[in-house]
Amino acid sequence: MALRIREARHGGGLTWLGALVMIVSACATPAPATTPAPTLRLTRCQVAKSTAEARCGTLEVFEDRAAKTGRVIPINILVLPALTERPAPDPIFVLAGGPGFGAASAVDGNVVDFFRPMRRQRDVVFVDQRGTGESHRLSCPQAAGVGASTPFGEMLPADRIRACREALEKTADLRLYTTSIAMDDVDDVRAALGYSTINLYGVSYGSLAAMEYLRRHPRRVRSLALGGVATPAQKLPLQFAAGAQAALDHLLADCAADEPCRGAFPDLAADLATVLTRFDAGPVTFDLPRATGETAEHVSLSQALFAEHLRLMLYSLRSASRVPLILHRTAAGDWGPFARAASPRRALPPTFALGMYLSVTCSESIAVITEEEIVQAARGSFVGEDRTRVHVRACREWPRGAVPAAFYEPVASAVPALLLSGELDAATPAHYATTLARGLPNARQVLIRNAAHEYFADCLRDLVAEFFAQGSARDLDTRCVETLRRPPFVTR
Repeated sequence: MALRIREARHGGGLTWLGALVMIVSACATPAPATTPAPTLRLTRCQVAKSTAEARCGTLEVFEDRAAKTGRVIPINILVLPALTERPAPDPIFVLAGGPGFGAASAVDGNVVDFFRPMRRQRDVVFVDQRGTGESHRLSCPQAAGVGASTPFGEMLPADRIRACREALEKTADLRLYTTSIAMDDVDDVRAALGYSTINLYGVSYGSLAAMEYLRRHPRRVRSLALGGVATPAQKLPLQFAAGAQAALDHLLADCAADEPCRGAFPDLAADLATVLTRFDAGPVTFDLPRATGETAEHVSLSQALFAEHLRLMLYSLRSASRVPLILHRTAAGDWGPFARAASPRRALPPTFALGMYLSVTCSESIAVITEEEIVQAARGSFVGEDRTRVHVRACREWPRGAVPAAFYEPVASAVPALLLSGELDAATPAHYATTLARGLPNARQVLIRNAAHEYFADCLRDLVAEFFAQGSARDLDTRCVETLRRPPFVTR
């Protein structure tokens, strides 16, 4: 195991009792027969916007795990201890989405509140995956504002991606930040904290990472709860076009079935067609007034970027509630509502590790996408081929890491699993979870009619907490998902 421990275990810290739970996992690579038992000291740390007690630490691992020599990188860890003096021996490990976001560095008061029910019996462990958060983050300041280098400008421009690569290569081997390698880091964290088995919780890319951990370390997993299930078969961003179109089709149907929305916008499909036709002659230009009263911003908007912003608006039901109004006003020539809704999404958040995103996606997805797949996947979608082609061009500037052939094979395991799928999810449609469940005989998929790419409603949180408490999804009472509603459409 390629790791170094900087500190000895803190005797007065958390209780790290472990009991080995043998999980039969078919068609999976077995975990090593023995695991060294290093120790890691955790110290008290402050959670932003919260008074919650937390413990933090750093585990050092070799960047090149296979060589077991050379550069050492930190893996950042934050633990929210169980709210009981006798916690269960198997904690919940949280894996972040993206790829590109860290889990530990994102913990704040809202996160603490969300996980409180899960802490009644168990510690909750957050790990910044290598290349994210405080784990040798592969940030790209050279690409800051990517997508907004000019007003509503080019996505992933090659010159900025190249500059980012050249800067990061001075301190990182960008081929060594793939999911499989990162999940072996996570298993080092498990061992360093003294846990024999763990539960996994991941949303979006975090669900893909959780399944890769299960594949590589099957005997270490008690159960897993996944929301917005992503799989390697999705070949991010190839399936974004179809997922966004399905979400938009649901939105148009829901508007037509809603009397206020139907009355305000009687033919949204025609409105969208009108907007897309405007791009036939090239980018659309318009002036966007500034809230400060300064000179209006002159915007040149490509169809590709319009489609990308519209796609992102569908991730959240709240932002999606404005889409009918935006399409209707834009069809009439008023680009203001669209531009104002899109503006907050024009720059990448500072916590997002674009370099890690590219190391993962260029190696695991773009490397296996064919020209025929690009054409077929985009057919009939407002997103078109541009989103994938932009990504392909960016990856020409980025090195690719080796990906095990098994990464692309379905995972078969008897571990209990809870799979949450939003019927309105534009990023990770429900059929990926349905396919995944075929290899998980003890899995239960819960389809949520009124959920997009967000899985943090109280109802869903409580389902996950109950699932981890029971260690089975079989007898879960899921009726609360029927009470979730789409927010009212904004009509003016």
